[in-house]
Amino acid sequence: MLKISSSGNLKKLSVSAARLAPALLLLAQFSCKGDSAGPPVATTLAANSSTSVTGVAGAVVTPAPSVIVRDQNGSPIGGATVTFAVVSGGGSVSGGTVITDPAGIATVGSWTLGPVTGANVLDAASGTLDATAFTATSTAGAAASLARNAGDNQNAAAGGVVAIPPSVLVKDANGNPKSAVSVNFAVVSGGGSVTGATVVTNAAGVASVGSWTLGPVSGVNVLNATSGTLAGVTFTATSAAGAAASLARNAGDNQTAPAGSAVAIPPSVIVKDANGNPKTGATVTFAVVSGGGSITGATAATNSAGVAAVGSWTLGNSVGGNSLSATVTGLPPVTFTANAIPNVCAARATLTFGTSSSGTFSSGDCQSPDGSFVDLYTTSVPQAGAYYFRESAAFDTYLLLASPDGITIAENDDEFGKDTLNSGIKALLPAGDYLLAPSTLAPGVTGNYTITSATSPTDITNCEQVFVVRNITTTQNISATDCNLASAGATPIYSDGYLIFLAAGTSVTITMTSDTLDSFLQLVRLDGVLVTQNDNIDATTKDSRITFTATQSSYYAIFARSVQTTAVGAYTLTIK
Repeated sequence: MLKISSSGNLKKLSVSAARLAPALLLLAQFSCKGDSAGPPVATTLAANSSTSVTGVAGAVVTPAPSVIVRDQNGSPIGGATVTFAVVSGGGSVSGGTVITDPAGIATVGSWTLGPVTGANVLDAASGTLDATAFTATSTAGAAASLARNAGDNQNAAAGGVVAIPPSVLVKDANGNPKSAVSVNFAVVSGGGSVTGATVVTNAAGVASVGSWTLGPVSGVNVLNATSGTLAGVTFTATSAAGAAASLARNAGDNQTAPAGSAVAIPPSVIVKDANGNPKTGATVTFAVVSGGGSITGATAATNSAGVAAVGSWTLGNSVGGNSLSATVTGLPPVTFTANAIPNVCAARATLTFGTSSSGTFSSGDCQSPDGSFVDLYTTSVPQAGAYYFRESAAFDTYLLLASPDGITIAENDDEFGKDTLNSGIKALLPAGDYLLAPSTLAPGVTGNYTITSATSPTDITNCEQVFVVRNITTTQNISATDCNLASAGATPIYSDGYLIFLAAGTSVTITMTSDTLDSFLQLVRLDGVLVTQNDNIDATTKDSRITFTATQSSYYAIFARSVQTTAVGAYTLTIK
């Protein structure tokens, strides 16, 4: 019950509790609302964009990471400072410190990922609020380089597969391995083949050809690897002969030699692999099968040409057939045959130098392979010099001069280069023993002959035919009456000419010195092909020198002349 009374100016209000309670509750409500009306305060920091993204290593993340800041009432708050900073991955940011806009959002200027593929982390922080992290996983960029990874410079058998399949490594511009790139392998040379020619790089950026089979011919093989517009790379492999697969006669079969003497050509074989490549280093064993002869060098290894030769094969002492076998483990053997004839060719008479001797060719004499009869004489020259040997007869003769071991020095059919029956040899020789073999030009001719030996003028004149050997030194003179090497009507080229026989593998050094001439040497094959020539040994001299190793047994012509083609004068020629 509400009672109101008045005493003077004082008024009293009296209200019962039941009537007052609702009014007090309403007053309390008004009082609470008045207490929450303070200023907004940044309370939370949260991601506004995805916190887990992917990108290319070294590239800018899109969209740029952003956050939102809210106050205590959950409302966006503008003007808050947010700092973005790289935590890991090696990247960088621009516009790292940002003020939130009226919507409470702050966006980093840009986030560039690190150059190495993998995880990158960026933190956003504002004051004491809990930071927000963004994670970006970077992958390799576009393929930028192609390089050899493995399998270069290998060796394998011709026709075989290399042990390590060649492989390449593809990377992006930052050096990160690039997966899923197509690479093509192709044979460039050598005649081989590949399997799995087109391959895609794996997670490590590597692509390997399936296999590389080298060509059937031994030598260098080349494989190329390409990918799009990238610069290609090449792989090389060197192939050698495979396992020995065949054994065949090479030289020295069906020979004839006097009983008890060695055949002229030591038998040899050639070993090849299944592709026909000469096999180096194969062991060949030679053995006498019949005839009772003997050999030296019974075991030989094949050379780079696949050839192995017995040291020597001496036939048995009885007239008749002889045979020799050659074997290589695992291969069928081959057999050589030779016929031993009566040893009339071993008999040698002596011709005292400076005298004449007469002889007779008869049907029982030694015969050359062409069927002509031949007698053999030994003779000795007392000192180095020029010598002349002559055979004369009523039939066409043929004269041979050789070293005691049978190596040819000179031979002649027509004396002085004229169509005559007689034969003559002029040679510059060191002191020593020599072999003379008078014979007939035609096979089967018999009759009497005479051989003579004498000294000869040392000087080479009028383009005469002169034979030389190694280990001589001679002083000569070029004159206008010597050989003219020039064509008819052209400026003369005066020269002295010499013939030398070189067995295959023989080396010779020829030196021409002169105080008056600018020396010039030429070595020419008998078919006219220039083998080699020399003007000056070096810049300090006008002397000339030629060093040559014969690859086949043959005669060669030595021309001694001057650079000034018409020059004449004395010179010294040394042959070693």
